[in-house]
Amino acid sequence: MRIAIIGIMALGLASVAHAQDAGSVLDRAAQLVNQCVAEQTLAELGKGTAPDRFATVLREKCRSQEQRFRTMLTAGLKKERALRPTLLRSINDLLDTLRQQSVADYAELFKQRPSVAPTRSALNAI
Repeated sequence: MRIAIIGIMALGLASVAHAQDAGSVLDRAAQLVNQCVAEQTLAELGKGTAPDRFATVLREKCRSQEQRFRTMLTAGLKKERALRPTLLRSINDLLDTLRQQSVADYAELFKQRPSVAPTRSALNAI
């Protein structure tokens, strides 16, 4: 009886470890997307990029991170035999929603940023 319980627990722990590994890979992929959004937000705020242009910047600059996230999630769903066309649309909707929310957050930050007078060196560059 004890051997059966230990065997079942070992299988359960192996499954949990595998799920955690998959989860950590997915977390890392999601973190790459989040990091890209954060970096672009800082860079574009510094440049004074308009919020409507920021959406295009995110789409262009974070495309590879979004694709990696999409690929990893799709591969995991395929492996679990849970991939459905509706889930593919949901993944794309998730990334679109993330981008839209990031643009809304950026617009709010853009409004709140202090207006800075050009420096002398910036004026000389003109």
